[in-house]
Order: sequence, then structure tokens, then C-alpha cells
Amino acid sequence: MPDERWVPITEDDLKAAGYGTILENADALSVGDVVPSEDAIESAVARVRRAVSAANPLDTDVTKVPRSLKALTVRMALYALMERIGLPLSEDQRATRKEDLSDLLRIADRKVLVEAPDDPATQTVANLGSWNSENKLIPRGHPVPRPGVQHPATPGKYANPDAPADTGADA
Repeated sequence: MPDERWVPITEDDLKAAGYGTILENADALSVGDVVPSEDAIESAVARVRRAVSAANPLDTDVTKVPRSLKALTVRMALYALMERIGLPLSEDQRATRKEDLSDLLRIADRKVLVEAPDDPATQTVANLGSWNSENKLIPRGHPVPRPGVQHPATPGKYANPDAPADTGADA
């Protein structure tokens, strides 16, 4: 429907992009129970939703992506199918793929927001910390002590008193 802000991606979307033969060739070369076109669509949708989830709520339907990212998702699936069947990407397609990945990075870095989902999931977007989440760039105000300043080991005192004694030159 045109009034939906989030849309599912289907094989018909890939065919509508003008690459029906790529779908047919990829499906013809498939082995086992995996349908390459469905796999490529699922992977592209998952990748887009992962980027979107960094700063935006997701739709409860896991097959949907924001309408503004529909063409990007279709291209990602098509490029994956092209690689699968050994069809090289043109220079324009490589440049477009690079721009698409750049767009996803900006979305994941919370620099760009997308449209709100039609049926938002009950998750909340939070900037969760993690254990030992200290800044990795440590300024001068937070010096690392030199080895000579650290607490020296007390002879005869071990963290594990049941351990065998040292037998080296230091003992």
C-alpha cells in the first residue's frame, strides 16, 4: 500500500528492478533446499534492519524495511545474487554499492533517522553501556602508572598460597 511507511521486500521487487534473469539464473544454480533469491532478500533486509535499529525503532514485521531504504535493500539483494552467479558488477554498480554502504553507516552512526514504523516493536532505543566501557582514548588526566610505581610484590606473599615457590634467580 502506498500509505505504508515500512514495506516488505519480495522477489517481485527484484524483478521490477529489471533484473529478472539474475533471479532465474541464481535460482537455477541453487543446490539443496536454499532458494538463493529468498536468501539474498532475507540477508539484505536483516542488514538494513540492523543498521536502522541503532537509532530507530523497528517494525514488528521482520520482512519490512523503511520505504526510503527499499531501493537500497533491493540493490543489496541483487548485488549479492550477481556475485553468487559470478556476474561482475559494473563501475556504476560498485559506486552505487559504496554509496549504499555509506548511507547505512550514517544511519547506524545515528546521523540519519528514518521514518517511523507502521507497527513499532515494543523495544526502546537505548544507548546501553557495557562492562569496562571506559573511553579508549585516555587523556593525560588519566595516566597509566609506570611499573616502578605500581605496588611491588611482597616476598613470600602469593595470591595463591598453595602454589609452588619461585625457583628462579628472583627467589
